[in-house]
Amino acid sequence: MASKLAGFAFWALFLAAGVAGAGAPAQVLGVKLEDSSTDPAIAHMRITLDQATLAPGRVTFEATNESKAPKREVVVVSDRGTGELPIDTQHDRVNEHAVRRLGEIADLAPGKTGKLTLNLGPGTYLLLCNDPGHYKDGAVAKLVIGP
Repeated sequence: MASKLAGFAFWALFLAAGVAGAGAPAQVLGVKLEDSSTDPAIAHMRITLDQATLAPGRVTFEATNESKAPKREVVVVSDRGTGELPIDTQHDRVNEHAVRRLGEIADLAPGKTGKLTLNLGPGTYLLLCNDPGHYKDGAVAKLVIGP
């Protein structure tokens, strides 16, 4: 009987810890997808983040396509620290099979918003639009998750 109670106590603590972690509020990061249709002073596409550094844990990316014309997306990848990401020249986009892709907010029409929540550990991450030509035109931003 004592071993059954000990086993029950273990699982009760385990489940309580999991529920507590799952209920932890996520940090919210605003992500703006912009280009010259948004602001004539912008020569190229860009991704602007509300903050460049966050604490480790759950992060909710709230992306808004502020462009007037093209659909956009946000792909979150681990930064390999090697500079440029590998390009699939045939399709004029990042080769997503050659990077550590963590998640995506896909097909944001002009004016639309999308969300993605990820649990991120310490490190550097890149947010990019991987529609053809967009990454090469500057649609990328760096996010640092610090201890």
